Amino acid sequence: MLFAEETIDPQLVSPGAVGFFATILVAGLTLLLLLDMVRRMRKVNMRADIQSKLDAEEAAEGSASEK
Repeated sequence: MLFAEETIDPQLVSPGAVGFFATILVAGLTLLLLLDMVRRMRKVNMRADIQSKLDAEEAAEGSASEK
């Protein structure tokens, strides 16, 4: 009795169409979130590059004026 096999109706345990569309929705939202994150990371990196170039130019002008 403890290990007796029970017949399981596959229709009761399968996610069906609702599960399929929920999975597709989560995958789509994840993809959009990743694309937004990449866009924001590029923007932050570009700003950091521009700031470092401006700092280097400022330092070069400062050393040129000292001479």
